[in-house]
Amino acid sequence: MSNKMKIGLLSPFFLPISGYEEAADQLNVDLVIVTPQRIDWKNHGVYGLVYNGQAWEEETVALPRSLYNRYYGPKPKIVSRIEAVIGKNKVFNHITRFDKWMIHQLLMASPLKGHLPVTAPYTPEDVVKYLERFKRLIVKPTSGRLGTKIYLVAEDQGVYYLYHGTRSPVRHFYLLEDLLSNVKSLVDEEFLLQQYVPLASIDGRIFDVRLLAQKNGHGVWQISGMLSRMALSYSYVTNVTQAILPVQEVLRRAFPYRDFIPRLTELGIMAAQTIEASVGSLGELSVDLGIDENGNIWIIELNAKPMKDTFRALGHDLLMQEIYLQPLLYARHLATT
Repeated sequence: MSNKMKIGLLSPFFLPISGYEEAADQLNVDLVIVTPQRIDWKNHGVYGLVYNGQAWEEETVALPRSLYNRYYGPKPKIVSRIEAVIGKNKVFNHITRFDKWMIHQLLMASPLKGHLPVTAPYTPEDVVKYLERFKRLIVKPTSGRLGTKIYLVAEDQGVYYLYHGTRSPVRHFYLLEDLLSNVKSLVDEEFLLQQYVPLASIDGRIFDVRLLAQKNGHGVWQISGMLSRMALSYSYVTNVTQAILPVQEVLRRAFPYRDFIPRLTELGIMAAQTIEASVGSLGELSVDLGIDENGNIWIIELNAKPMKDTFRALGHDLLMQEIYLQPLLYARHLATT
């Protein structure tokens, strides 16, 4: 049995979680896949899947002193039980799926409120109100659906238009009642209404900025990576991506005389700190920001289980090493404090 420090990866599946092996080797730690049904509560041990620097092997070890939660969804009950053994907040990323309305309310109660689009839970009455106020509005689910159910509703000279993914409307209506009836048929779960933000574009393609906020080996939030998603020319959402590019390159082309990076970094860290203060222990999240045609910065969305592999499109091996290393550095910090 290895005497190296062990860092737990809490998972519902007794399977290796790839991507972290190189970081574990660099830090000289073992990784342990911890599944609830294999925990020995009496002896504070676990029959785990252990990466020991060479391979993943089944082994009984002491319950690690810190764990990185890899469940997807709300805080699993097992987290509280484990923390009763190893200590409070020793399991990080309690929540890995955010409710967009909850996140909006938390940010609205912070100094970041000026960077938020006007947002409200879906009601037909608010569709009417938002159309009168903004002429265009976004309708989207409160939980993540990978951008598949984001609709745009618009009014122009008394005609109402419904868009789904493209800048060409899929339906148009001459009566407001017909629009509302159609939208109601699409809203099959909890949805939000949101002020439409006209994002800046390059060559006719809008773009956004994704920041990866992570805690480092001292338990301090930092921005480990950033990228820009360029939408397809026919789309009004960046989820339909034409290319992933370095943020500096995109911003230099769109706003050649402005430096947004310091402010974007500041906003990303503030958002991470604000959300963690309310939802519990976090070690990483991503922040999607938009910059409108006038250079105003908007916080569009936060994701509690960011897809690190998205950053591979930038082609920077050192960046990928950095973003897979940070969660283990933070876990080591938790295990020794």
